[in-house]
Amino acid sequence: MSASFGFDLPNNSKELTDKEYVNLVNRIRGNFLSYVSVLDSTLTVIISDLFLRDKNDFALWAKTVFDEDRTASFGTKIVWISRIMKNHEDFKKEIDEKTRVKIQQKLNEIREIRNDFAHNFAHNKNVEPENVKNRIIKLYDFEEGTTTPRLFKMQEIMDLINDPWILEHLEKLEMLTKKIREN
Repeated sequence: MSASFGFDLPNNSKELTDKEYVNLVNRIRGNFLSYVSVLDSTLTVIISDLFLRDKNDFALWAKTVFDEDRTASFGTKIVWISRIMKNHEDFKKEIDEKTRVKIQQKLNEIREIRNDFAHNFAHNKNVEPENVKNRIIKLYDFEEGTTTPRLFKMQEIMDLINDPWILEHLEKLEMLTKKIREN
């Protein structure tokens, strides 16, 4: 799980053209969504490894857990992994409650940003100079007939991508799952 999606942002003293700014916003959004894809896949591996003992279990798993050829959403997987950590004896022994709660909170924080990045519109014309200067991503959420702007600091998104904590903990969960399955 060593894939790196973070990169160094241009120094704040560097003035960006509108085009450079739009390209940077698109790159950040794309990299963040790729990062979340890795997290999502890792959750899928952990959950399926825990419940699928052999390939014959897959048909039952698909008919009971998946929804007509659709895999569970990232949010659903977060709920599942949280319940597994809370209720499975081996997970409870290996992962203290504070860490379990932090894993769930961090994944939910990432999920919320992921949803905004995946489902909201970035206005690429008439870019606001203060957003360029302050390295702010402005997205528009169209919900129930209302347009609501959402602001994200580029550096906070990069910090989130570059923080190894959640990946390290998911890797520990994956190793614990493999250990459980070997017994």
